[in-house]
Amino acid sequence: MPRLDASRIAAWRRLRGVVADIERGIDEDLRAEWDITLGWFDVLASLQRTGGWARPNDIAADLRLPPSSVSRRLDRLEEEGWIARHRSADAGGDQRAVEVELTRTGRRLWREMNVSYRRSLQARFGVRASDEDIDAVVRLAALLDDAGDPDSTPTPR
Repeated sequence: MPRLDASRIAAWRRLRGVVADIERGIDEDLRAEWDITLGWFDVLASLQRTGGWARPNDIAADLRLPPSSVSRRLDRLEEEGWIARHRSADAGGDQRAVEVELTRTGRRLWREMNVSYRRSLQARFGVRASDEDIDAVVRLAALLDDAGDPDSTPTPR
């Protein structure tokens, strides 16, 4: 297994910085055009990917965020009328189970905001990366996907 040397630390810092810069730029674009943060948009997009319904924990898992962070975002989106929460019994009969639904307004706004999001992502990422670059990013992401599990062993390539 390779050692954590200066070049690996520098690569990690650079990767974090580049991703943060892209996200910050997308956030600025969404705020300027829609007065919405990237964090709010991400929740709407997660719900859209699940067909408009999901449990808060499923949204948190999809976005790789702590449930408490998603809960705060859901509070704000519900205040805006973009999502609705519904209580339902889960398989164990727990009446505290909550499902989140994109409202009609939320769906419409997501579709409109998604155009802005995609335009910003294209300008900051898409046009700069060749097909080979994208393949390399996908391979790196797959390799690092289990990096949060200290018991996982990287597969040699």
